[in-house]
Amino acid sequence: MTAGPSSFRVHVADQVLAVLAEAAPMPLSTPQIQDRTGYSLRAGYGALVYQVLTRLAAAGQVERSAAPGVKPVYWRTLAAPVALPPLTVCTDQDRGRPS
Repeated sequence: MTAGPSSFRVHVADQVLAVLAEAAPMPLSTPQIQDRTGYSLRAGYGALVYQVLTRLAAAGQVERSAAPGVKPVYWRTLAAPVALPPLTVCTDQDRGRPS
């Protein structure tokens, strides 16, 4: 039986997806994603980001685009952006702060 991804890898995947969603619809290169998440080669996490990206691609959450044998590889999210409703302000004057 294989174990699921660690909570740290899930955290990194969430950060990667957030970075890609922020840049959508433009693709980002692997080094750009590493820099924006803070998990760069300098910090020793470069391979982790690439592994997370390939797993997300296998799951159909991101798309990989690159010419064969050419670096860097570019990635973009495949998830549709979610439009959140605007924030509302409570204007009920009867709802004051408790004293």
